[in-house]
Amino acid sequence: MKTYTIFGGGPSGLYTAWRLLDSGKLASGDQLEIIEWGDYDYAQNGEGTRLPAGRICTYHYQNCSKNSYIEVGGMRFIEWDDEKKEGHQLVTTTIHKLGLDGQKVPFNTTDDPLLFVRGQHMYQSEINFYNRAPYDTNTSVDIDAEVKVGNQFTVKETVSVPANAAPADDLIGSVSNAIVTKNATNRVQQCQFYSEGVLPDGFESYVYKTGDLASNIGYWNILYDQAYNEGYQYAADANGYSSNVINWNAADAAVYNGEFAPGGKFKTLKTGMSSLFVSLYNACISLAENHNIDFKVTKSTRLHSIWSKSGKTLFHTASACNPDTPSNSVKETDYAFLAMPPHAVKAVAAATRYLPEEQERVNFLNQTNVSNYLESVIEQPSFKAAMFFDTPWWEDNSLPFKPKVNTYTQTYGPTITDLPIRQVYYFGNNAPVKSTKPVYGILASYDDMRFTNFWRELEWSIDEQHTVAPSTDTQPLVGAKKATNAMQRMLRLQLARLHYGNEHVDPKVIPKPLETTFMDWGHNPFGAGYHAWASHYNICKVMQDIRTPELLAGMDKSANVFIIGSAFSNDQAWIEGAFCTAESVLMDYFHIDTIATDLQDYPLICGTCDIRM
Repeated sequence: MKTYTIFGGGPSGLYTAWRLLDSGKLASGDQLEIIEWGDYDYAQNGEGTRLPAGRICTYHYQNCSKNSYIEVGGMRFIEWDDEKKEGHQLVTTTIHKLGLDGQKVPFNTTDDPLLFVRGQHMYQSEINFYNRAPYDTNTSVDIDAEVKVGNQFTVKETVSVPANAAPADDLIGSVSNAIVTKNATNRVQQCQFYSEGVLPDGFESYVYKTGDLASNIGYWNILYDQAYNEGYQYAADANGYSSNVINWNAADAAVYNGEFAPGGKFKTLKTGMSSLFVSLYNACISLAENHNIDFKVTKSTRLHSIWSKSGKTLFHTASACNPDTPSNSVKETDYAFLAMPPHAVKAVAAATRYLPEEQERVNFLNQTNVSNYLESVIEQPSFKAAMFFDTPWWEDNSLPFKPKVNTYTQTYGPTITDLPIRQVYYFGNNAPVKSTKPVYGILASYDDMRFTNFWRELEWSIDEQHTVAPSTDTQPLVGAKKATNAMQRMLRLQLARLHYGNEHVDPKVIPKPLETTFMDWGHNPFGAGYHAWASHYNICKVMQDIRTPELLAGMDKSANVFIIGSAFSNDQAWIEGAFCTAESVLMDYFHIDTIATDLQDYPLICGTCDIRM
């Protein structure tokens, strides 16, 4: 009998359990356990505080699955296109295998978002040479434009214009294209570029030179070098994602930033992305019963510490109500999967470090190489606020500044601003069960990194003082939390400014919401909503080696402890990254046949790359 213990019942943990149970590799009587700190409602039957799983969290109005919902965590995926070899292959395949193809619906973003930056409203399509964005950029970008030839016809040509005469994404694309070589257009070539890509011949810079390794350059540094401060501020404000222009690994950033350009064609599930993980859980239950596998999920319990001794993997757990106190008993497992973000892994490492000294104990998580690689990704906090109304006020034709929303094409925005709300998505009435009284939802704030502390101070009532350390707050595990009155009023204040324009407008022009909730992903144990590769690391090598921390620590043994999850993947911030790291471990160390359909052109993670010309 073998024991398999998965610490973390989020996307990578549930996926691993499902794949193990479906692989035929487990024998009758084997034990498979998921240990999860949160109290997720895996079966969506009311037995838990929030829907699964991890940084995916669909919140339905009044926490009732029949009502309209907002995604307060990850909310979409890119459907795999087998002809173009683009998209998320494992998520698409998993949805198909679970019989959820009929649940897929578009989640489109407009290619002409409403912008409100530096006090000015404009639609992206209105930005041109004569109507520039309010940034004093002193650099140029090349764009495709229609040029009139005589009085007869126009032709498309590439012309150079001031950066503020084109959308911010053109500026980001211009800098990224100057970094990335022409041979980094598919996933294999991108991995090669992460490892070996250098600034090309002719790269003009005061700070950098031709031949400098791109992965050793910070993206903010090189964006400033190329576009100066006003160009950087324009890119940061009007792009909508502060996290895209931080000082992360320039090789990865240059490739990655194209995924969130306006007009992106995404998909979601019409019952919410959490329903994917409800289905995964139900599939696990069914498979375990069919194959006589002892499968269970232990909730409200965390991995406290883990170590190796005499070839065995030993660990302590701790309860959610007392997470810093280890259990009295030491437990053992044959295979351990740390399906958790780096913030949580580092907490386990810290607790293990301070266990009483014990002969022959190998504290592999604190070994130099492992500690170094655990810091190879940057933790990016994220904040989301959901508001529900009894009317879709944003569709009112009298609204001075209307968002670009089209329910027919399922285009939900966004609106982009430099106000602390940052981005707004207009979900509308998407209730799985249409009631007599419709409720309309908006993601009133989608903020990453830049303004998260602005909102954090509003998470507590104006009359409240801290009685315990804020670091003990594990709100994301519990689920979307009711907003304080101050937070709700602050959201209405900014929405009024965004859509009515007059700084003296009465915020009450925004109707009082039926319900307002929020999710602060910067709290423990997640510590971040997303992750980004840091510079000065070989991304490919880290992806490969961090999966087996014991071997990375130099232990001479077979691998049986694994780190999985989207943070150390080729698809950070996506469900796909969580699935790919898990799948790579199951293939490489358990010899399970993959469900991936095209490994030759779609490596699950970066490794030894043979660049395809």
